[in-house]
This record gives sequence, C-alpha cells and structure tokens, in this order.
Amino acid sequence: MSTIIIEKYVDGIREEQLRLPAAPVRFLARFLPGSARRSLLGQGLDLDTLLKGPASSSEPQWMDIEEKKVKKRIRIFRCD
Repeated sequence: MSTIIIEKYVDGIREEQLRLPAAPVRFLARFLPGSARRSLLGQGLDLDTLLKGPASSSEPQWMDIEEKKVKKRIRIFRCD
C-alpha cells in the first residue's frame, strides 16, 4: 500500500512524522480548489507529482514554513 509521509524538521532535526495512506489523500485532493493547488505549488508542494505515477520515481518535496515564530521545514514524499 502506498503511503504519504510528512516530516517536520526544526534546525535539521526531525520533530514529527505523520504517515497517511495515499488512496484517501488522492481521493480528497480531487476536491481541492485550483487556487489552493496553485498556492501549495507556489510553496513547493506539487500534489499531482506526489500522488500520481510510481512512488519510486517520486522525489521528496520540501516546504519552508514558520510556526509560532519558529522556522521549520516540511518534507513530503510517497513510498510503497
């Protein structure tokens, strides 16, 4: 079963990890408005690349965010 893995890093150290089955994420992504997809793409997350095609060819995607005035990096990728 394909899985979406989301990891949060602070100062290069992984703080949290979340694993989600890819099928429900793929289903829910169909309902995401185009403006939200474009916004995510602008921040470094390409949902189409993440959710379609073979997981083995999927490169990790990174997003830089700020949470409670702390800079963090989010790594998102898919694996089988």
